[in-house]
Amino acid sequence: MWESERAMKTFRGSEPHAKVMPRLAEWCDEAAYAHWAPNGDSVPLWQEAYEHLIAEGRLSRVAHPSPSHDSRHFVKPRLRPLIGIDLKPARKT
Repeated sequence: MWESERAMKTFRGSEPHAKVMPRLAEWCDEAAYAHWAPNGDSVPLWQEAYEHLIAEGRLSRVAHPSPSHDSRHFVKPRLRPLIGIDLKPARKT
């Protein structure tokens, strides 16, 4: 999630994203995205974002699409075991 559309486009055009995206078609057999500006300042719940991907998501071009890609079968986000765990930054060594 980005603060603005401009921030998202800046990320999209910068390294490492811009360098690897041309390889997506060969590396992936499934890929989708959704451009969405939710109302308000709160971050949407994962389930809400997933539902938006189902309703409005676009398929990226992939060279060897899986049956799930072709049928637009998007796997639900796996939120366990990280939800509820007290995550702490890694210590620098």
